[in-house]
Amino acid sequence: MNSLLLFMIVLIISLFLVLVLLFLLLLFYRFRQVKNKKTIANYIELHQSKWLDYLLGGELSAELKKPANTLELEAIDELFFRIRYHFSSDELTKKIDQYASEYMKTYYVKQLNYRNSGIRLNVLNKIYLYEFSFLHEEIMNRLKKSNSKEEYLLLCKIIAKNSSSDFVSYYANPKRRLGEFDYKRLIVELDESQTRLLAKDFDALPDPLKYSLLDIVGAKFYLDWLPLLHYCLDDSDPELRIRALKSIALLEVTPTYSMYEEFASSSIWEERLMVAKIFASAPEEQAEVILNRLITDSSYAVRMQAAKSMKMLKNGQQTLYSVITNSTDEFAVDLAEEMLGKE
Repeated sequence: MNSLLLFMIVLIISLFLVLVLLFLLLLFYRFRQVKNKKTIANYIELHQSKWLDYLLGGELSAELKKPANTLELEAIDELFFRIRYHFSSDELTKKIDQYASEYMKTYYVKQLNYRNSGIRLNVLNKIYLYEFSFLHEEIMNRLKKSNSKEEYLLLCKIIAKNSSSDFVSYYANPKRRLGEFDYKRLIVELDESQTRLLAKDFDALPDPLKYSLLDIVGAKFYLDWLPLLHYCLDDSDPELRIRALKSIALLEVTPTYSMYEEFASSSIWEERLMVAKIFASAPEEQAEVILNRLITDSSYAVRMQAAKSMKMLKNGQQTLYSVITNSTDEFAVDLAEEMLGKE
């Protein structure tokens, strides 16, 4: 019994000492963290104007230019972030890239290879913001490793910013499962030549990427992409046809409207809706025939769009009045009256 009691006392004392030791260790780390943050803040306050002047074309002393330790590297990194966040120019981007390439490559590569994904994401966001070109090889190597979806998206965006063509295979054959929203985040920042390169082998692309590309055509008003949009109208995938029609409606320019008339009788209401939008910019006589049919459609959304498109015609008021006086469809008459009442 005495030996058991002694064992329990020793165990309790040992646990207490361990807890005290852990507490002291946490205090030490916290103290060091606060001290490091203060050191970084002091460096920034003391040298911020000098760094800004240097990055905007001025000079920097040799002593200040070469970081003395890791804390100074962190301070310079923080300075880059603040300056780049508020200022943007090709000269500034080039200067930051040149300096970081010479003095900070090891610093950034180390963070890229951290086991902590939060640290990797943070440095990837900075690399993207700073538009570093000197880490291209490291970024390509990082893509070969296991990454979260967010990391993969950032890596792809960095590659697309640094290369006009290397990004294509990672977008077209992603190593992570990407949805439509993910693709839109990627391609919205591509220039038209990169977008065209990505769409070169359109049929081989994943469906979410196809949909995103068709949406971007209308959003960015790529007029010379009409042939691709027309090509998609013959596809068996209704979603692809709907996206193509949607972008055609946004472009408001087409050599002929007759090719869209068949979709006014489609069994898919979204296709009929897009046709109603397209014919808002069609020649008056051609538009009236299609819109008079669609304003009596079984879908309220289609009827409403047909009425809106009628109002947009050159003789829109007259067209709507004709519906009111001649149509036997009470819903069509109500919509026409509603449109006229919004004058």
